[in-house]
Amino acid sequence: MHIRVKVKTMALFLAALVAVVTVAACGANQLRNEPIPVVDGRTIQHAMGETVVPQMPERVVLLWSAVDALALGVEPAGAVLLASPQIIGDEATPMFSDRTEGIAAVGNFAQPNLETIVELQPDLILGTTFAESFYPRLAQIAPTVIVDISGGPAAWKEHVLEAATAFGKPDEAQALIQQYEQRIAQFQQAMGDRLDTTVVSVTRFLPDQIHIYQKDSLPGVVLAEAGLPRPESQQRNNHDEIISLESLPSIDGDVLFFVQDNPEESTLAQAQESQLWSQLDVVQRGQVHEVSAEVWFLNPGIVSAHMMLNDLFRTLVPDGEQYVIHQVGELTLP
Repeated sequence: MHIRVKVKTMALFLAALVAVVTVAACGANQLRNEPIPVVDGRTIQHAMGETVVPQMPERVVLLWSAVDALALGVEPAGAVLLASPQIIGDEATPMFSDRTEGIAAVGNFAQPNLETIVELQPDLILGTTFAESFYPRLAQIAPTVIVDISGGPAAWKEHVLEAATAFGKPDEAQALIQQYEQRIAQFQQAMGDRLDTTVVSVTRFLPDQIHIYQKDSLPGVVLAEAGLPRPESQQRNNHDEIISLESLPSIDGDVLFFVQDNPEESTLAQAQESQLWSQLDVVQRGQVHEVSAEVWFLNPGIVSAHMMLNDLFRTLVPDGEQYVIHQVGELTLP
């Protein structure tokens, strides 16, 4: 009889323990899958509908540009890698690694790490249409805004303004864009009569490929706004095109800006060994300038646009250093 009581007591204890654990697990699951309702928020229209977001979000996870957010005064809790580590290395933003050191990595633009995002307990997730298939799950974690980037880098101003509105910082974004437009006018004035006659070529040397950049790329947009003409081969209404070594004459111009990804594997060395390279006018005049892939291609937005202008001032304007800026909003430039 005594043994039966013990067994019965133990059974009741185990049943109670299972019930407690089950309730706790359910509670944890709800915390992971149901965002805290936003009180006194703002309604944001975006690519996936409308979302109520906090007046001033405090724990933002970005599937978007971390550097532009930092320039707007947003300190994200987490952010994605700019691109594949095979392209730019292991760090998300090598040029700004000192400012991004405390930001948790949450995957990449098209494949966010949902588990890490949950652990960060965000009050706002901001992504792009790269991650739209994840929207239902992201929206269960926190209020989520998806920026439509189908317009490509050419629509970077609209993208920045839409993101800034979600952050509650549209005025800050507008001010940075206005500053950029004022610097465009300053550049045109400093160039004078040379503006219309300085043909600028943009090329990227990747492993096994050479790309030339067209009107719809970020450099294409910035160069067009600056008023600089492009080579005939780079005036098409698309983003970029692949060319062969035999087509190297198509990268000629008065000035060549180039990027090489993974220098040890890029096609630049092959190009430079070609007789066609040495015959380029731009090479013979010594007007070949290497620039940052992170700025010119991988991170279209307000910070990159300002940094591209810095490159144009330094390269094309006599005493151009006086026009170079070292701060974009809240972000100090390297």
